[in-house]
Amino acid sequence: MLLAPSDKPYDYRKPPRLALGLAGLLLLLAFTLFPGDFERQRSLDGFYVTNLMSIEWPLYSPFLMQNNRSTEIAGLEAQRTQGNQTAVAQAMGNDRPFVESIRAGGKDYLEPDILSRWTAARDHYDQERNRLSAQVIGLDPQRFRPVTFISYAFTDTDLNNVLLTVVLLLLVGMPLERVLGSGALLASWTAGSAAGGLAYLLLHRSGLMPLTGSSHAIVGLLGAAIWEFRRNRSLRVMESAVTAGGWLFMVISLAALTLIWHWHSREIAWIVSLSVSLAAGATACAVFRRWLEKSRAEQELEIVVPEMPTSEPYRQDLNQVMLKVSQMQFVAAEKNIRALLERYPGDPRLTEQLYHLLKLTPNNLEFEEVAFAMLTLPNQPGSNQASLRVYRDYIKRSQTFVALDTNTSLQLVLRFTRINALKDAEEAFKRALDSDRNAPLLAKAANALATAMTANNMEQRAGYYAGLAKSGD
Repeated sequence: MLLAPSDKPYDYRKPPRLALGLAGLLLLLAFTLFPGDFERQRSLDGFYVTNLMSIEWPLYSPFLMQNNRSTEIAGLEAQRTQGNQTAVAQAMGNDRPFVESIRAGGKDYLEPDILSRWTAARDHYDQERNRLSAQVIGLDPQRFRPVTFISYAFTDTDLNNVLLTVVLLLLVGMPLERVLGSGALLASWTAGSAAGGLAYLLLHRSGLMPLTGSSHAIVGLLGAAIWEFRRNRSLRVMESAVTAGGWLFMVISLAALTLIWHWHSREIAWIVSLSVSLAAGATACAVFRRWLEKSRAEQELEIVVPEMPTSEPYRQDLNQVMLKVSQMQFVAAEKNIRALLERYPGDPRLTEQLYHLLKLTPNNLEFEEVAFAMLTLPNQPGSNQASLRVYRDYIKRSQTFVALDTNTSLQLVLRFTRINALKDAEEAFKRALDSDRNAPLLAKAANALATAMTANNMEQRAGYYAGLAKSGD
């Protein structure tokens, strides 16, 4: 992955599995199943030209005229004149209504021996054609199958398109999954695939060939990435200090759309359907992020856990840790703390001691993880003071502030106002306000600050935060 969210450095121990899985699946299908499809399609085209073209071609023009599709005749005749028998064979070979019309009334205008020969050849052609992946899981305009609005994104016989999708999954999908999780990635992929497929079908109502390829799905991810990383400096090039924003994905999107449009004969319908996918992916991302933030906020605010253990063995273990720390035996102390955390998961006292040991190496990603655990302690007596102690130390040491995302900052505002640490609460609120003015907890945090300021006779500050709370409702 070349890009990472600026507030969440990439953790090689926890790779974005869905993005990697989708990329691996597309490559696996491209190099194992679809080469056989390519050979089968080429064989079918040759079979059609040899055994069916001479019988069906004279019948096709009258059929098109009878079914108000006369505009297609000129194009097919031009292809046949230019010697492009493959395009003609695929168009006529996949026209199911045309085939059904011959099966139903062929005996009225075909000689018995010709009809018999046609039936045998057509049965063989249809049987082999229906084994193609494009026919099995592609989005066929002639058959409505809801599942294919998703499955067609995995049928791609164009290696260039597969490689472009894989590159974009690594470049765009991985940072998106890192920020919002696999659910957002899946939602954007699915929304782009389904919405783009629907738009394409509406623009190709008389289409004969199934829609295949992951173009619409990956463009949906691009739309999600543009929306999620639209703020300046929201991305960082890995292993460097270079930052970028959503404009980078807009440039990537324009380049990808241009390539896909060029590969598909520059059809306007492709640009329209891909634009629909772009918008659908962005919408899915925005909705998912809103739901995720509200869900997390509600869950984390409602959590109440029992008091910390007070048994004699626990006190003895804790005293041993503190003794090693006082004797500057930091390696042994850290080892003991990690062992105790397996017995007492999430214990605030042990976690705080581990934080103070890890703060000696603030560039370590585990330092950010432990800091986050301390800043988001469950609701229990004493947790607010512990979070405040760590917060004051953390803002002096951290270089990336990964643990202080918008939601965490606003939760800290609520914690700090309860213990009257108003200066720290205001600082955390400003950090959240600069990051995202539409955060779900913003109004509640502003109300808490307004109430605390009023209680401390700071009427001017109280009015300011009351106004923010009202504008955020």
